[in-house]
Amino acid sequence: MPLVAVGYRRVSTEEQKTGHSLDAQQRAIEEYIARKGWQAGPIYTDAGLSGTFEQRPALQRLLHDAERGKFDVVIVHAIDRFYRSLGGLLRAMDLLSKHKVSFVSITENLDFTTPWGKLTLAVLGTLAEIYIDKLKAETRKGLLERAKKGLHNGSAPLGYCKGTCSVCADPNGPGYCPYAGGEDRGDGKVLIPHPIEKEAVQLAFAYSAGEHLSDGEIAARLNAHRHQLPTGEILPLRSKRHSSRGGPGPFGKDSVRDILMRVFYTGLVPYYGVNEKGQKRKRRDAVALYPGLHQPLISQEQFEQAQRNRELLRRRPRQREGKPVRIYPLSGILFCAQCGGKMRAHRGSQGRSYYACVTRLQRTGVCRQPSVRFEKLEEALYTFFRQIEIPSDWEHRLLRQMGRDPAEIARREAEIKNRLSRASELYLAGLLSQERFEGEKRNFENAIADLRIEGIPAIINARNQLADLQARWYNLEPLNQKKLLQGLVAAVFVRGDALEGIRFTEQFYPIVKQIFGEKFCFYNGSDGRGLFQK
Repeated sequence: MPLVAVGYRRVSTEEQKTGHSLDAQQRAIEEYIARKGWQAGPIYTDAGLSGTFEQRPALQRLLHDAERGKFDVVIVHAIDRFYRSLGGLLRAMDLLSKHKVSFVSITENLDFTTPWGKLTLAVLGTLAEIYIDKLKAETRKGLLERAKKGLHNGSAPLGYCKGTCSVCADPNGPGYCPYAGGEDRGDGKVLIPHPIEKEAVQLAFAYSAGEHLSDGEIAARLNAHRHQLPTGEILPLRSKRHSSRGGPGPFGKDSVRDILMRVFYTGLVPYYGVNEKGQKRKRRDAVALYPGLHQPLISQEQFEQAQRNRELLRRRPRQREGKPVRIYPLSGILFCAQCGGKMRAHRGSQGRSYYACVTRLQRTGVCRQPSVRFEKLEEALYTFFRQIEIPSDWEHRLLRQMGRDPAEIARREAEIKNRLSRASELYLAGLLSQERFEGEKRNFENAIADLRIEGIPAIINARNQLADLQARWYNLEPLNQKKLLQGLVAAVFVRGDALEGIRFTEQFYPIVKQIFGEKFCFYNGSDGRGLFQK
């Protein structure tokens, strides 16, 4: 009875999935089986997975079937298709050997069941591991150089495309994008905004930064939205999934989270490198950010506001036992001045809500701080902020403190705006092309950005948050109250039943310093944030 032989094939990138590598491997395996006169079994395939990743689905099925005795021989086109790490390769070979399954590599022309084959296997496995280590180092080096040049690494994220419309292979290209198949709008190196996808990105950040919606709620909004093409055709917004993952489709909370965590949309190119374990860092842990050559889709302020809102929502329990959980505005920023421990909200025996010291609640130390009714502390903090009066010329004072002349900045800003106004008039009169006008708009944005001092937008935003708090506190939902407070306050300290001190956020501290002066503001530790004490 002839031996039953199965094959295994693998490629590691999205591009190879649609190329000839898988077909070439399959032909070589089938021809080898035919020459040997063996009985052909199934061919296990892992597409788009690295050889260093051991938990490949098809590979795991193959090893499981080997344990169950379903075949006699495993055939691969080359060793590196099976494994690129010596440890994983040797473990797999040991498992096959225990279950009397032979292993053949066509390219190396070796039968690894013989003593000579086993020695050769160890040598080739070591070389494969050295190769992948060197390849990783060279790849990291190349990724860093591309980032420094302002070029994106990897496939185009949602919102962008290569701009090579004549040969477009983007998942949201032919049949969806109106430019697919037409003249090229880019060079393939610098990503350009996708005419439809960019709207999904901008809407996602608008929903997150403006309405503090959850990722799932934003996904529902995007799925309900319809985009109108210049031709009048109406299209749904959709994600940019490759065909191997089901193709483009509706947004989910995971795809929205991916959008909201990409600093790339602000015009920056992140470089992540690897952590101490040799793994790629998470999206929020970029090692460096470099100015990108691509056009931004959102502002830095929108991105940062979205991150703050997502952090608020992350800390908010959605429901408990099917009922909405109450939000307490001071939770997370309230501390006991006696022991330094956090104070959290809890309900007393009569159903009343209090802020209580965690040290005392959990009995992890000695603390005599009593519980305080939450209305008392929240009202005291609101009263403090309501009494703050910010001078009308506070921005000018701040600029002068930073060594900038407010009058000169205003004059240059007026000149830049006048230039854009003239460009708009020429464009409307047909004397300026759309491409030239778009260029003038980008120049305007860059020139305005150059006039602004780093950190000023965040300080202005803090000023606006204070005004919002003073005007609308009692009309806001608790979550919005908490959101405003966390933009102004880093920590509130309580002693007895009264506020003892406030540590302001970095962006609000310069305003407090102007109003109360140095004698009321101290630097507490090395974080550079003021501690105000009455």
